[in-house]
Amino acid sequence: MSDLTTIIAHVAADLKDVDNVAWSAAELERAVRWALHELSWALPQRATATLVAEEGVREYNLAVMGIEPLLFITEVWHPYTPGEPKCPPACAAWRLLDEDTLFLDVEAVHAGEGIRIFYARPHTIEGLDGALATSLNPEGEEVVAMGAAGHAALQRAQEAIGQVNVTAGAPRLWRDWGEARLGQFRARLNQLARREMQWRESWTAGWN
Repeated sequence: MSDLTTIIAHVAADLKDVDNVAWSAAELERAVRWALHELSWALPQRATATLVAEEGVREYNLAVMGIEPLLFITEVWHPYTPGEPKCPPACAAWRLLDEDTLFLDVEAVHAGEGIRIFYARPHTIEGLDGALATSLNPEGEEVVAMGAAGHAALQRAQEAIGQVNVTAGAPRLWRDWGEARLGQFRARLNQLARREMQWRESWTAGWN
């Protein structure tokens, strides 16, 4: 897996700016962050966690219990017994009261019952915002680099408008190139998201 420095180098190469003349490393890091954010919402990391219920307690602070960072929850099983191969007969009704407080909308909660939470979390790149590891596969790294190059080009186009030391057509060229790159990036995200959805549908079909 690549770290932030390696991915920034890929972005700089895509922009034909390997010496960081037009874009600083800090600017490219910001562009990588934007692209990673988009990818995380389209193709998040999938995770599960199991909490132990307290008697009569329906509200659980997920951050306090270590379930973070959290993008969204997809499903909650309650009561859950570890080792069960599939969802219990009735998955629990639930809702979020705020960004990280889970409310179980069920008739009763008993001490010791399992609460299994299926959720999505953002991807990480080693060296970006304190991350210690990169969660992306090589394909994901390439997609992020593509998106980051597009974001960086659009940012440079905006900053260049009105600068007398910039060729008159440069902002338009950067804008056009950046928009084209982001179009490719988002089309690829959609393709990968559809592929993952098809895979998950075929996998869960075996439960029924």
